[in-house]
Amino acid sequence: MVSYYAERDAEYERIPTLSIMRTLMRLYIFPVTAAFVILLCVGCSKNTGGVQVVSAAFGEYTNFTDVTPRVQGLLRLQTGFQVQTGILQADPFPYYHKVLVIVYLDNGRRHIFTASENENVSAEILLQAARQ
Repeated sequence: MVSYYAERDAEYERIPTLSIMRTLMRLYIFPVTAAFVILLCVGCSKNTGGVQVVSAAFGEYTNFTDVTPRVQGLLRLQTGFQVQTGILQADPFPYYHKVLVIVYLDNGRRHIFTASENENVSAEILLQAARQ
């Protein structure tokens, strides 16, 4: 006997719009949720030219890794860095596209910055995002 939920899920998969909406929810809800979880956590903060990184997480879906110390070090570089598994020295969800979520302080105000894989991040970019 097939359960009600299994039948419902099978029916949802046959409706293209609902399938697309479900996929979008998976892609965007979890990074936002992770950002709020990070926001609640107390992390180390070091001064990096006006930007103090509270915490940073790298991953996707429900698999995130704390990369706070690594991001703090990389933000000291004048050129910044590119969001990649090799550079961040973490791959919490192999073969899937991942995001970097950074919670930082600028002039005492908390901000959240999200960057996808292969995007550039620097202290200057974070400061510009905080001013918008």
